[in-house]
Formats: sequence, structure tokens, C-alpha cells
Amino acid sequence: SDKAFLSYFGRLNYDCKSRYFLTINFRRDGNSSLGFDKKWGNFGGVSAGWTLSEEEFFKSLSVANTITSLKLRGSWGRVGNGNLSPYASLDLYSAGLYGASPTLAINQAGNPNLGWETGDQTNIGFDLGLLNDRLQVDFSYFNNNVNGLILSVPQAASKGIPGNSIVGNVGSLYNRGIEIAISGEVIRKAKFSWNASVNFTNVKNEVTALASEGARIVSNSSGNPFNMTQVGYSVGTLFGAVTNGVNPVNGRRIYINREGREVQYSLVVGPGEFQWSYLDGSRAAAITAADYQPLGNALPKWYGGFNNTFKYGNFDFAINFAFSGGNYVLNGNTGTWLDQRYFNNSTKVLDRWQEAGDITDVPRLVYGDNFASANIPNISAYVEKGDFLRLQNLMAGYKLPSALLSKASLTSARVYVQATNVFLFTKYTGVEPESSINGNRNTSPGIEYNSLGNGRTITVGVNLGL
Repeated sequence: SDKAFLSYFGRLNYDCKSRYFLTINFRRDGNSSLGFDKKWGNFGGVSAGWTLSEEEFFKSLSVANTITSLKLRGSWGRVGNGNLSPYASLDLYSAGLYGASPTLAINQAGNPNLGWETGDQTNIGFDLGLLNDRLQVDFSYFNNNVNGLILSVPQAASKGIPGNSIVGNVGSLYNRGIEIAISGEVIRKAKFSWNASVNFTNVKNEVTALASEGARIVSNSSGNPFNMTQVGYSVGTLFGAVTNGVNPVNGRRIYINREGREVQYSLVVGPGEFQWSYLDGSRAAAITAADYQPLGNALPKWYGGFNNTFKYGNFDFAINFAFSGGNYVLNGNTGTWLDQRYFNNSTKVLDRWQEAGDITDVPRLVYGDNFASANIPNISAYVEKGDFLRLQNLMAGYKLPSALLSKASLTSARVYVQATNVFLFTKYTGVEPESSINGNRNTSPGIEYNSLGNGRTITVGVNLGL
């Protein structure tokens, strides 16, 4: 395969008295992956800054003794995204055999109108320095409007399109929110110091338009429609059947159909009973994908970190935390852990319904039933909050005294031990709230379904300077 990316760009910077700043940039990009007459795009932006603390009127204020630096800034820019496979816009064919006869068969349906995905982003903020810049505060508000959103658009299976999807520019969305970063020297002594920093981002993602076939793009994982992209929701919102616990009378799981009515299910039923029925016992239609509803946003609404570095003499120590939340994860493991096949089972089966009057969220266990618990893994009962706090990194080091190094012709030597992914604090009951069977696919986030969690790594090493 072959792919080409060609750019022409220029930038103009203006600085007046170290107080007023202006930058203007422009670029024209060409991408061979896009459609024949859609390969080129024009992008650029403008940014401005004002160092308010350098103004004479500010220096005369009493607050200047505390606020030692203050800069106001704002920017607007348009960027393009065309990170695609080399021949995304073309129909592709592959060779094969039909019996002994050579054949050519289509293996990708192209889109000759595939163009740039563009993002128009506005940023407004300030940089603040306190106490002789010992404490730094950065604040930004951002609003990014994405147009020509590039996604794989599902197609009807009857069309015979490979993968039942075509890559296209399907609509628009926005990401808007705030970013805050605070850093500084908490303690500064002759032998001991403590530097700390914390950052926090709050973001809202919402799809504002879709130009695809239908108003909803459904993404499948492991043969199930786990996610949807729809106007008014975030990209890759969790999608599935809505449940309402377990019927305390008979232990059957209760679902909510598209009409809002409660429907119960059991694999094995008695005389006069139906596998699918309303709570009064009358026959009901089976729950299918047509009854599925949005189950929660899978993209975090807030995230950040808290980092600390300590030094005492020749010793140094670091401890770093990461946090995230405001999103939901579909814990598909729960279904397989309750499955009545030859899978691993969880102690959660001990909470199953056993007799009339039991109040529980685990339906009665029926031999051979892989439907009430597992075969519809994307049900609201398995959706959990993905909030977590992780001890991401822990490190301790010691710098050997210089008197010991001269004999070995070394200028410096430091030994250290480090651990990553040390501990996880979360109410999520699955393996890992950040794990996903789909990796970083932007239309299918938040699905943990027999996934592996992040590994813990311990490293011991030495740094030598010659």
C-alpha cells in the first residue's frame, strides 16, 4: 500500500513589548486517502495574548504583590482529520479461487465523496502566577465543533457490502468544556522539597447532526449492537435492552419493550405459560434489537491527575494518581459469570431468586439458559458507573554520593524502583473500568466483555552518567 500527505504552511508571529502577542497561521493539506476531488483542504487559525501583569497600571495595584504574572489569551483555529487507511475512498478487490477458477471479489466498498473531517476550535483562558510564580494556575474554556465527522456507516446486509459498512462523512458534533491545571512548590527547604501538580478536565460530547442512512448509527461488538451514535447523545452511547429487575413472584427477568410495557422471560416454562409474557401471564413478543434504548454515555465527562515529587537529600520519591468519571461501562462479564453453560461462574449466583418473595437482581437459574443472563449481554442491569481513582505510578530513587563515583569514573549514579498501575479505587465490579474489547474505536467505547485489565509493572533500574 502507499499513502501520501502533502502540506504547505506558513505562520506570522507578532510580539509588542512582551505584552501583546498575535499569531496567524495558514496551511493547505492534501491527503491521498480522500475522494478524487476532496483531497485538499484549507486550515489555519489566529491567536492573541495580553500579558496584563506587564502593564504599568497593574504593577501599581496592591494585588501585584501576590499576582506576579497574569496573561489573558484566546484563539480560534480550524484543523483537518484524515487519518484513514490508504485507499479508504476506493472500491477494492481481492483475488481468490472458485473451485479451480480464478476470481476477483470486492472486499471494500469505497466512497468517492469522502472528504476532510474538520474541527473549528475556540479557546479562551488565562495563565496566572502567584507568589513570585511559585504557584502556577492555567485555565481554559474550549469549544470544538467537528463537521464532516468520519465514521463507518452500517449498511443493510442485503446490499452485499463487505463488512456491511462504508466510511463516510456522516454529520457533526461538539466537544466543549474547561481545563484547569495548578502546579507549584508546596515546600522548598534546603534538604527537603515537595512539588505538586493537579489537572482537571470537564468535557461534554454531543452529536448535533447525522447525514447517514437513518437517524442512528449502531456499532456491533462480538455480534451484539452494544453502542449507538445518534443526534442528542454522545458518540458511542451504550445501547441495549432496558430491564427492571426480577419478578419476585416467579424469578423471571423483566424487560421493558419499545412500548414501555414490562415483559418477562424464562427458558423453561410450565403448562399454559409462555417464554415471553406480560406480568399478567399473557403472551408477549420477544425482546429484540428493535426494543433497545440508550443506556448511558460511555465517554468520561471529567478526568485528570494529581502528581507529587518529593526530594530529601539524595533521595527522591514520586507518587502519581489518575482519575476519571461521569461515564458508564457495560460490564458484559456479569452475564458470562451467571451463564449456565461451561463458563466461569461468579459467587453472585448465590444471590439468585429461589422462592416466591425473594427480592434480587439475579434471575432464577435454569439449566441450559444462556439467554436471561448472558445471550443478551447488553442490558441495563449490567451497566455500571465507570468512576475510578488509580494510583498510577509510584517511584523511589537514591542518588549515590559523588565521593563514591570518582573511583568508578562516573559523574552520576542513581538507583530506583518503580511500579505502575499500583492500585485501583472504584465501585465498578468488573475487571477494569478502562478496559474495552474494542481498544480505542471511537464508536464502540465502554464495553468490557471478557476483557483483560491493565497489567501492573514493577521496574528496578540504575541511571549512570559517564
